[in-house]
Amino acid sequence: MEPFLVHIRCDTDGLTHAVTEDDFAAGRHDGRFRAVCGHEVLAAPMIEAPGRFDPACRDALRAPPEVPTQERRRLRWRTRR
Repeated sequence: MEPFLVHIRCDTDGLTHAVTEDDFAAGRHDGRFRAVCGHEVLAAPMIEAPGRFDPACRDALRAPPEVPTQERRRLRWRTRR
């Protein structure tokens, strides 16, 4: 299941960043959110139009998901047959 993402424009860099639902919930009281790219987003007023989407967030969302180490070992074992 893919995470629900909230898109928030950052007041410091003017870019729109992707924030997971969990990170949005964690930062909603102080208006600072951790984006999927790692940037700390200071939310711009919600009446402002969205900015250009952050290229680092786009890259983070397009990257293949990390395979846990144990699963990676199992996959490697299967390929040796």
